[in-house]
Amino acid sequence: MNNLFSYVKYSEASFQMSGQYFALLIVTSSFWILLWLGYRNNKLNDENKEKEKKKRIDAKTKQRKKLESLYPQKLSNKL
Repeated sequence: MNNLFSYVKYSEASFQMSGQYFALLIVTSSFWILLWLGYRNNKLNDENKEKEKKKRIDAKTKQRKKLESLYPQKLSNKL
């Protein structure tokens, strides 16, 4: 296995960071950061919508219970 890679010298195996690679690194990094920010904002919006939906459902339930308490139940339901 060592004989297979023996022709590569250590000095030739270095990676030169040119301006184009650096620009590509910046663009891809900013892309991933923007994707993460969008995911976080969507998650926060979903949580807020869920809370508002729960509040609306609770308000409707309370209103229904108040209306039911105002009107007596029929005798056939009690028997």
